[in-house]
Amino acid sequence: MTTKAPPVKLRDWRETDLPLLMDMRNNVALQAQLLSVVRGSDEAAVRAWLTRRTEGPGRIFRVIAETGTNAPVGYLQADLADERLDGWSFGICLDERFQGAGYGTAVLIALERDLADKFGARHLKLEVDSSNDKAIRCYRRLGYAEYGTVAREVTPGDAPRMVLSMAKQIDRQEDHR
Repeated sequence: MTTKAPPVKLRDWRETDLPLLMDMRNNVALQAQLLSVVRGSDEAAVRAWLTRRTEGPGRIFRVIAETGTNAPVGYLQADLADERLDGWSFGICLDERFQGAGYGTAVLIALERDLADKFGARHLKLEVDSSNDKAIRCYRRLGYAEYGTVAREVTPGDAPRMVLSMAKQIDRQEDHR
């Protein structure tokens, strides 16, 4: 059964996004899924994080929003990883209520198009927890291939997690549907 991806748009963050972004930054399970550690983010810490993520060349931060309502459902971060190869690394974070409903697919399609058309990206790479089966299936379905696995300690004192590295070649003319 094929489900149509929900319509999403990638936009700059707004003041009204702060409550969701704070909730997501303080969600221990969600941050662990992202291979990140919760550090206790109050509004000032979230604002500082947003400033760091939106300053300077080669850094992108976008809120993932539903097209009809403009309501935030998550965020993505991308960084120019290899200027010589037009390579970008990225991460996507969806609020738990929107995971497994096609939003990840829609975001990846929009991100690939955006990075290729606006920044000339040709190579995208990411890291994902090897136990995040839903995300891995989504990435594989869209043409991402594994190129390595490494054990990484995410939370100090916890057992290392297996982290899967995946990549995809894209071009500006590629049909992103």
